[in-house]
Amino acid sequence: MVAKSTETSWSTRGSEWHRWDPHLHAPGTLRNDQFGGDWDTYIRTIETADPPVRALGVTDYFCVETYKQVAKRKADGQLLGVDFIFPNVEMRLDIKTEKKRPINLHLLFSPSDAEHCAEIERILGRLEYEYQDRTYRCNLAELEALGRAHNPQLQDSMAALRAGANQFKTTLPALKKLFKSEAWLQRNCLVAVAGSSNDGTAGLQKDDSYATTRQEIERFADIIFASTPSQIQFWLGKNPGADRDYIERTYRSVKPCMHGCDAHQPSQVVAPKKERNCWIKGDLHFESLRQAVIEPQKRVFIGPLPPDHHQASYTIDRVETNNASWHQNGEIELNSDLVAIIGARGSGKTALADMIAAGTNAIARSPGESSFVKRASVPIDHLGDAIVEIQWKDGTTQEGYLNPKRQVAATETDEEGVRYLSQHFVDQLCSSAGLATELRKEMERVVFEATDPTQRLESASFEELAKVSLEPIRRRRQETVDTVLRLSDEVVMEESLLEELPGQQKSLGIQQKRIEADRKALMGLMPKGKEQRAKRLARFEKAHAEVTAKIEGLERRKRKLGDLQAEVKQIATVTEPARLADMKNRYSGTELSAEHWASFGMGFEGDVEKVINEATQETDKKIKQAREGDPANPIDRKKTPEGAWPLNALTEERDKLRKDAGIDANKQKKYEALQKAITRQEAALRKLAAGIAKGAGAKDRRAAAIASRRKAYLNVFSTLIEEENELRSLYAPLAAQLTEAAGSLAKLQFVVRRCVDLAAWVEAGEELFDLRRSSRLRGRGSLLAEAEQRLLSAWSVGSADDVADAMDAFRAEFARDLVGAIPGTIEPESKKEWIQTIAAWLYDTSHIKIEYGITYDSVAIEQLSPGTRGIVLLLLFLVLDKHDRRPLIVDQPEENLDPNSVFEELVPHFREASNRRQVVVVTHNANLVVNTDSDQIIVASSRQSESGGLPKISYQLGSLENPDIRKAVCEILEGGERAFLERERRYRLRWGDQQN
Repeated sequence: MVAKSTETSWSTRGSEWHRWDPHLHAPGTLRNDQFGGDWDTYIRTIETADPPVRALGVTDYFCVETYKQVAKRKADGQLLGVDFIFPNVEMRLDIKTEKKRPINLHLLFSPSDAEHCAEIERILGRLEYEYQDRTYRCNLAELEALGRAHNPQLQDSMAALRAGANQFKTTLPALKKLFKSEAWLQRNCLVAVAGSSNDGTAGLQKDDSYATTRQEIERFADIIFASTPSQIQFWLGKNPGADRDYIERTYRSVKPCMHGCDAHQPSQVVAPKKERNCWIKGDLHFESLRQAVIEPQKRVFIGPLPPDHHQASYTIDRVETNNASWHQNGEIELNSDLVAIIGARGSGKTALADMIAAGTNAIARSPGESSFVKRASVPIDHLGDAIVEIQWKDGTTQEGYLNPKRQVAATETDEEGVRYLSQHFVDQLCSSAGLATELRKEMERVVFEATDPTQRLESASFEELAKVSLEPIRRRRQETVDTVLRLSDEVVMEESLLEELPGQQKSLGIQQKRIEADRKALMGLMPKGKEQRAKRLARFEKAHAEVTAKIEGLERRKRKLGDLQAEVKQIATVTEPARLADMKNRYSGTELSAEHWASFGMGFEGDVEKVINEATQETDKKIKQAREGDPANPIDRKKTPEGAWPLNALTEERDKLRKDAGIDANKQKKYEALQKAITRQEAALRKLAAGIAKGAGAKDRRAAAIASRRKAYLNVFSTLIEEENELRSLYAPLAAQLTEAAGSLAKLQFVVRRCVDLAAWVEAGEELFDLRRSSRLRGRGSLLAEAEQRLLSAWSVGSADDVADAMDAFRAEFARDLVGAIPGTIEPESKKEWIQTIAAWLYDTSHIKIEYGITYDSVAIEQLSPGTRGIVLLLLFLVLDKHDRRPLIVDQPEENLDPNSVFEELVPHFREASNRRQVVVVTHNANLVVNTDSDQIIVASSRQSESGGLPKISYQLGSLENPDIRKAVCEILEGGERAFLERERRYRLRWGDQQN
């Protein structure tokens, strides 16, 4: 009986999870056979297994006899549901564990060669075992002979064969020699060793004398038959002190742990303990075992069910086109994980990506010139009514016209079913304009998606969240900036008062002397002999002027009270209702009731209307008494001093005294002129006295204003720092990912910084000064140098106190220089205004802004080369965008990247991204196909249409282990064969590399 190839056809879906049992004995096995020849139960148990077993490694000792029987039964129509069986030859080494049992080694053979059984038997026959000075070979006849030599009493042929198989042992050197000399063995066999402590290498761990032996056995093996989580972690190089580098140095490569039921009786058949089922990702072919050796973490899983990282509603199951005769397949099934679309230029690679995008409402409204839909619809519409239907894994469907112009208008508001990174989209985001807009927008979308929903403050986007978070801070800052400007004006005003004080005091003395001189001149106009009358008249003139001034002051007070009353009304009826309404609108999210909001109304503390009315009434009363006197207490003109008389009585008495004085007509006009002059001078004198009194307190008020300005200026920077912290908080989800990242992702960093446009601030200041004047700020550049030394550091990175201290020191140091640089064109009367302008400039903060963004390797993304921008963009979608579960379609991500960048920067992240979302990549780079271990390869090809329309496009689909697909990868992709060789060399899969 000869078993021919037992491999089945290749799947178009590529590599998918299937349950394998690589270590399963069958009735008739040479050792410990407890099946009792019950093939029916054996076959039925396998066929009804749940989950179903799709591949079997039929195991026997030093032979393939039971494998042949299973293969025949399968060929006869049994083992329904099992698509692949392969021989597992179990042999024992002449090394015993601590439990006195030989180490078991397994040779797993590919059945792809029709003569594989004959080849296996030929090669096994080269192994030798010496007993009683005779050499026995590993074949059925000599194993039987060995059994009879060991126990001459054995008469039954099968019993002797079993005894011989039990006695036969081989050595590790013999196996190594066999592998080195047999090319067929190298091509068609993988070695597995048991990892248990019973009959595996773990049984040697307590005997130090076997440490190197154990290591050599495990180094020789491709696969470890083990199932515990600790063993799996160790052989994947995930333990502290035994990382991947250590495993590769010590044991040649990381290794997959596989597990079988090791059944020797019906109850054990495909029933491993603790439901530790063995799942292998790949086609049901021996080549999938090779891929598992290369990709142990991705391709092998031990557990009740296989890992399922993808949500069915976000996974595309198939793509179907209608009204598209140019699409030869019509329907394409997609793998759930990583799909690579390859093909020559113009073969239809991008066409398939566009089809998927069209069916999921993700096709661009304005596709780029290189897109399939653009070239197929402009200037001649070859797409017509072609429709793409998408079927998702959850059974739902979605469809759309392939031509974006025919998309239903309603779909413009529908969510895109996939994230499509077309070449046009990538080019746009990698352009200068894109970096400033689209790329930032995409980054903020990723940040928003990563933000805890409870922390989104009911915002629908990052922009809205930032507005909610930052606007109150910026509003407070603007209010504080306005306060700084107002206080600067107050400081200048008080400094002006201080400057004016000596002059006012001098003017006061001059004015007093001038009044005295005019009064003396006034007395000189009186007729001789009427000196007493003249003195009395002078007193009344003075009293009249003082009462007049008193009434003038009271009238002014009355006017001010009226203005105050009008402003109170304006505040109560207009300003405050508007303020409260604005506050309620801005903070509507607080959901306070109308009753609660009433508590936020700002009112005057007392009855201001009553206060104003009473003050007005009192002022009216005083005005009337000053004019007419108090009716209840009339004055006695003979006893009451003239200063206490009402104005009407003073006017009457003054006019009488003037008449009695007998001043002639010629002197009368001069008298009146002098009297008016004295009245004006006394008014000026009172104003000077008030100014001096106000100036006397200017020093203290100036100090208070400076202190308040410093505090306000400090608060401006406090809000800047607050904005920095708020931005860091908003970007915290992204920053956390970047902090924990390794490799190329670690080069990305979120940066918040104060950007100081020092040149703009200096330029604005230099425009105010005469730079020719002798000072430390003379000449262009002097101010810049001083500001760089004294202010820039504090403005850029200092705390609010640092900034305030630096400005205080700068103002104190250069006060004289600043004022001394006043332009000669400034008139004296305009100097105060100029100083106010200087103060406003000095404390201006408009040149300081908060900037935030992403840097890559400490370089701002705006300054990166297009290729590196592409890496940043892809890192964004492959790694950082972890909350987007939609399929990711990327069209030729390797554009503008050198091959090393593709391998180092992109390959690991494509692999990782496919663990959490379906990924479809259109590429002509072998690394993105081979070293990502793509689960499905779609090979596009096209031929010209005889009718002159679109070319006929077809797609060949399969797994990376499919030889036809591998051939296409090598032929189509530059460096394809090298990529396979480098991948296998990296894992030291080839026999020639095993001993290196």
